[in-house]
Amino acid sequence: HVYDQPGYALVRDSLTLEETQRGASASRVVADLLYQRAPIDEVFAAMRNHRTMQRKAMAAVASDSYMPNSKLAGSGSANGPGGLAVNGNAPSGDSVDGDGTDAERREASMLLLDAMAHRIEHIVRFIQSQCDFDTLLDERQLNANSDSTMIVPRSFGYWEHMNEVADQLYYFVLSDTISYQDIHERFYSLVFPADSDIHPGSEARKDNSYIWLLLQLLHIEKVAAGPVRHDLAGDEDMLDQLLQMYNERQIVSRDAFYLRDLALQATMNHQQANIRDNHGVKFRHPRMAVAMPFAPVLYQLQSEFGQQFKDEKYALLEGRSVCAAMKTATVSQIRQYVVPNALYTFLVPARETVQQLQGPATTYLQGGNVGYQLLDFINVGGKHRLLQLIYKMMLAHEQGPQFQFDGRQPSTRAGISCVAPHVVDTVYMLLYNAPYSNELMMKEVLEKLRRCDKAMAQGGARFSAANLRWLYTVYQLMNCRLLRFFKYYAHASHLVHHLRHSLVHVTHRQLYRSLECFALCLVNLQHDVGFLQALLDPAYHGVPLTPHASAPGAIRYSKPKHAWFECAMLSRNAAVVVARIETMRGLGDVPGLSLDDCLDSLAPQPQLWAPAVLRYLPRAVRAYYARCAPRASPRVSPTAVQQLVDARPEHAALLHAGDAAAEAALVAFYAPAERQALFLCVVWALHARDTPPVLAVVRRVLLAFPPSQMSSHTSALVDFVVAGEAERGSAEPTDATKAQLDDFMFRLQLVHHEHVVFALTRGEHDLRTDRMRLLLTRHVLLESPQFSQRLDAWHQLDFQGRYWADYGHWEKQTAYLARFPEFFEFEAALDGAPEPTPALSLPVYYENAMVRLLPVLEFALGRMVEAEDRSLLRDVLDRMGILYRLHQVPLTTLMNTLFVYFNAPTLHDAAVVRSLNRALLDMSQQNFSPEFARFMAGELNDCAHVDARYVSRIIERIARVVMRHLGPADKPDLPEIHYREIPNPILLALTECVVELLTWWCLHCAPASAARLHDPDAGGPLPTTEAEFRAEEQQRRARAAAWPLAQLWLELTMEPERRPEPGAYAGATYIHSTGVLANVLPDELLAFPIVQHLARIVLEEPELKTVSGPKRYFSFVEFARTARFSATASDDDPGAATRFAATAVFNSFEQNRKHAMANRPNTYLTLLHSVLHYGGIATFATLSETIHALAAGGELCSDTQLLYLCATAGPILYRLVAHEALYVQILGDLLSILVQICPRIGLFDSEASTDAVEQIIDFFCFVKDQFDPGRPAWRRLAPHIAALPTLLRYQLQCMVDQ
Repeated sequence: HVYDQPGYALVRDSLTLEETQRGASASRVVADLLYQRAPIDEVFAAMRNHRTMQRKAMAAVASDSYMPNSKLAGSGSANGPGGLAVNGNAPSGDSVDGDGTDAERREASMLLLDAMAHRIEHIVRFIQSQCDFDTLLDERQLNANSDSTMIVPRSFGYWEHMNEVADQLYYFVLSDTISYQDIHERFYSLVFPADSDIHPGSEARKDNSYIWLLLQLLHIEKVAAGPVRHDLAGDEDMLDQLLQMYNERQIVSRDAFYLRDLALQATMNHQQANIRDNHGVKFRHPRMAVAMPFAPVLYQLQSEFGQQFKDEKYALLEGRSVCAAMKTATVSQIRQYVVPNALYTFLVPARETVQQLQGPATTYLQGGNVGYQLLDFINVGGKHRLLQLIYKMMLAHEQGPQFQFDGRQPSTRAGISCVAPHVVDTVYMLLYNAPYSNELMMKEVLEKLRRCDKAMAQGGARFSAANLRWLYTVYQLMNCRLLRFFKYYAHASHLVHHLRHSLVHVTHRQLYRSLECFALCLVNLQHDVGFLQALLDPAYHGVPLTPHASAPGAIRYSKPKHAWFECAMLSRNAAVVVARIETMRGLGDVPGLSLDDCLDSLAPQPQLWAPAVLRYLPRAVRAYYARCAPRASPRVSPTAVQQLVDARPEHAALLHAGDAAAEAALVAFYAPAERQALFLCVVWALHARDTPPVLAVVRRVLLAFPPSQMSSHTSALVDFVVAGEAERGSAEPTDATKAQLDDFMFRLQLVHHEHVVFALTRGEHDLRTDRMRLLLTRHVLLESPQFSQRLDAWHQLDFQGRYWADYGHWEKQTAYLARFPEFFEFEAALDGAPEPTPALSLPVYYENAMVRLLPVLEFALGRMVEAEDRSLLRDVLDRMGILYRLHQVPLTTLMNTLFVYFNAPTLHDAAVVRSLNRALLDMSQQNFSPEFARFMAGELNDCAHVDARYVSRIIERIARVVMRHLGPADKPDLPEIHYREIPNPILLALTECVVELLTWWCLHCAPASAARLHDPDAGGPLPTTEAEFRAEEQQRRARAAAWPLAQLWLELTMEPERRPEPGAYAGATYIHSTGVLANVLPDELLAFPIVQHLARIVLEEPELKTVSGPKRYFSFVEFARTARFSATASDDDPGAATRFAATAVFNSFEQNRKHAMANRPNTYLTLLHSVLHYGGIATFATLSETIHALAAGGELCSDTQLLYLCATAGPILYRLVAHEALYVQILGDLLSILVQICPRIGLFDSEASTDAVEQIIDFFCFVKDQFDPGRPAWRRLAPHIAALPTLLRYQLQCMVDQ
């Protein structure tokens, strides 16, 4: 993977065409992305980026290297790899290659076809290894999944891989990226290779899975009506090949699977109309005789399906049992659109059974509930068709749901205004199990949202009732069910653009609360620098509807004119997310991206953060807030409020309700934005007069406030309450204060519960010393009687974490809302019909107060960790952990929390970190180690088990997924991969390993953590300054260095013989896995120790202490190529042993391993490059510090040591051009070392030199040529060059002069 970097290629002197082609392997990139279930836009973007990199590399070769015309002609004229023209110059002639677009499409088609074929072959071989196709089926011993008509194996979890590749193939054929003929021919060649006439082993390669995949494609109309029809009307070659690929033994074996093994018979049935002379086909194709005896099974299934549908028995359409789901799925393969049409009729029946969601304004047509297993296993075309029907009839019209009864044109239906809940459920399940073929619908929905948001920005937008219902439905669907879909969506970082203006201009309060919750969750999802780029990309124009769009131009970063969020809760949450991205990922290598501009664009004014929060923010973020010097929110005292009430006559409306003029004056008085924060404080002060008439006046005033400012007004109210308690001299909130706060949140619903939680934990106050706010936080989350009732009801209803399999979820949601109704316009305590009339009631499918609390609770979780109150944190996690069952990304949230706060003493306690893991993890959906399961069960409280055997298993686990290994699931009850939080198997394994390792780190730090906790009773100094924060960082690095994990990991990676159990994967895989994992853990725990190990390697390894031979004039690459591979030096060449040692050090790792020449310096160099490849600026800075320490120590004695350091730093220099100080520091230290070793080598009295020194000089010259940050940077290196011997000084002076 190191050679995939363009920078590594450029540090070599010369490149042949073959070496350039060996660079970033496009086929490997595409195969990796498809294996990782990457979004289709990301796959095409990767191919586009690879094509650009190839062209640049070839252009560099053409301009910097002499290449004879004959060589160019032999490699495809002026074309680069894959037939692409270098520098845009197409070859002459009339061939299609002259058209760059056609050539690129053909190259993309071949890349995708090769990757898909290789992966499918791998999956088929895996299925064959898991199944018994040799033992015949005993029909008298059918398992629970089967009956007399349908045979299903006991275990068929492997089929989720087939469903996945079927969806990908369907999309590629549907979008004309790959042709059906190419796929058919490739599958046939997998069974019958073209290079053999007798096809040895073809019987073992036959598998009905290939036919099943081709059958999925026959449901594409242009395929069935095109190449397939032409073949069946002609020589029937394709049909003959299908019959040859058919494996007749599978259908009668012990692991027979009718869904797969009846694929050939279903194909014949599906194409019956296109087959000429149906009666004579068995004579033209004698192999038909082995397949047709099972055709009657299809007719039985069709008959059963049709009869049940006619009799209105819907067991097969509900698909609750495995056997019923497989029967319907098999029927879906036989007849075009029969099953999806029937499913739609089941979901939206013709009979009019109208039900209400939450009232007469939210009605829907009651239909059936389709099981998730049925939707998983019907053919891909059926999924595509069903989602098309739902989208066209239910979700695509501004007029509302459309119905088509009695053959009439689709139209709205009086009395039916909303989509049925089970129809909405079907949408998200189809998007999850067929993300490729159904992604276009999601893109169209996002484009509609963007247009609606743009209309909001223009002001005065008035949406119809149907449009408001559509918006609310879509926001709920995305917020409560599709966040996992968006987590790694190709355009996830820019989705905030689709709701930016709506967050400001939406006036419908119920819609705004859903939008606010979605914005919180969407921002919390962000995990990479793409989000920071999106914040500074005002020219964004929406999600492209086609992945074949041309490459986007360079982004011109600019700070938007208006802040992203007017809502204080959203802006503070976004600031925390930006800080987390900087902590976990850094800014990457994005030129021109300013972190200050990103933070500045979030809110109208910079936010004030308490020292407890700043303590865990990265340096760059702390520096920004130190420069902008934000001010604290204005405080309102009870005395000032009472004076305001007494001084302003407008408040008479709150004392004597019924005076219309006084009410109008009160509304006008609080209309200015600067006075609005006072109103809730006034209402609090007059709480004894909360009669319905007075509350009606309060409602009129509050309705004039923008919804986006309610979180700020609630914060002002909470500050007012705390100030009131302080004025009374109370050490803790009184019972009256708590009861009044409960009334405001639950009985009167004047403020929202989640806004109160945010106001108490928003980060402006240091909770380590603010006991009053901590006690109020405990009250609103744990002790409030009314909230406890709601939480107890939630426990009783038992919402399931596997919500897709919870068929009673809608009934539970209805029961909860019926018991605890929600009001959105402050009318909770009013009698009769309120005035003004409440806005349109919108349909609630998934949301409620508990769901809206979750993202705020995630924000508050960080503040509670910073507060260092372990008791409060444990109680909240233990009591409210059940809410995380409906959290869309709990595993990611857990990893983020452990990562950001891995140094927090609050978490360095076995009980606390266990409560955190138990609250956020559903162990039945994750695959953790047995040791972690014991910890979760309370049987383990230390990290003594983190030994060589445990670390080796962690490396093996990551290596399996990195190598795209397929194997049986470690746990049989895991959910289907497409419903899991992270469908990417590599990211899933990495995330679970990080959670485990960070948990063990917390246990490792537990014994000494109590001394680091702040004791509010004892007082004592708290870190509040930047100097103190940096001192804590140094202590953190010292504690991390004392953890033996890194040293143990290094030993196991570099010395395979020390592994307790020799693994099945090569050393390079372990090295690659280590590089990946080291950069998803906090740098101090693994990446920094590996980089710092460089000093020991350079100083202690004997291979590096030898001085290379006298000067020889050949390049670094030639030096490695021409050196001998003999292990002994010849008598006539005394320098041979030295050259051999150096060659073994600088050879490729794989070459050394194959020739039994492995050595520690070479292994470490490969490992270090792997870590640096995925690393960021912090890792590079550590490398610079390590090299600087070596230069300052003055212990280096050989030119080979310096050449080794140059080889270490070479691959990252191209990433440091934008970081001039670090760039100059590394090169300056290398030159300083060169100055030190020159006298020790002793060959510089005359104009003599050595092999290694010549390569070092070449290295500096080439770096100057390729990675030049500018003359000022090189002038800073002049003093080092001036100290060199005369010969070297003359050679390097040009770097400063040019």
